[in-house]
Amino acid sequence: MSFINEIAPHAKRIYKEDGILASIIIAQAIHESNWGKSGLAQRGKNLFGIKGAYNGSSVKMPTTEFKNGNPYRVNAAFRKYPSWYESLKDLATLYNNGVSWDRNKYKKVIGETNYVHAAAAIQAAGYATDPKYAEKLIKTIEANDLTKYDKGSVDKAEDNSSIKRASVEKTPYSPKVSVYIVERGDTLSGIAKRFKTSVKALQSLNNITNPNLIHPGLELKVSGTVSKLMAKKEYYTIKAGDNLTKIAKKYSTSVQRLQSLNNIKNPNVIIAGKKIRVK
Repeated sequence: MSFINEIAPHAKRIYKEDGILASIIIAQAIHESNWGKSGLAQRGKNLFGIKGAYNGSSVKMPTTEFKNGNPYRVNAAFRKYPSWYESLKDLATLYNNGVSWDRNKYKKVIGETNYVHAAAAIQAAGYATDPKYAEKLIKTIEANDLTKYDKGSVDKAEDNSSIKRASVEKTPYSPKVSVYIVERGDTLSGIAKRFKTSVKALQSLNNITNPNLIHPGLELKVSGTVSKLMAKKEYYTIKAGDNLTKIAKKYSTSVQRLQSLNNIKNPNVIIAGKKIRVK
């Protein structure tokens, strides 16, 4: 928790200045720097692996590059910051300014007050290639109660341009629509049953032509509240005579999803008395 205590005041300041949730910033810092323990974080206060120099200061670190599809190791220059704040601020600057070819790339992150939506927007913008990046941020936020750092960070009466601009613009998702990130083994029919909706409704909401073409990491808008989206995990104790097909049918899911949730390699080998996750 000491790392959180160190960076939380900076994250709250950035939320106030740039309209980016403190909980999101802290979660990204934790995830990408291994709680501030990475070599780059220790030597350069660099939490997000940003290359180059900061006010002329840099630190050389070994990294893997690719040439013609082949990996090779080089020593690259990474920005060296005087404190955690400057590293966090660089991330906020990226979200606010976007990239040279798309200045609105991270526009939906700015002013978002729901950490689930903010995490989904970051992943949708292509910040990370990890299909579970948003899910990992959400779990980090919830496991460490990071939303408490979002409270009181922004004075509602304050004339903050980024917050005012975001309040006028439409948010990416309506309050009655949540985002579900497709996991391995999911089917559209299974997701529809889970959220008490229909395949056609999901297709319409997400502009999906072929219901069979969904993939892990895909973000689906689903009817319902965030509380439903973040429902507690559910487990089932295997009984004699059970098989995964029978269990999957009982919980309106698929055998593949049960395998994925429980790291079951052989669906024909399950042990009576063992508890498995079903939702």
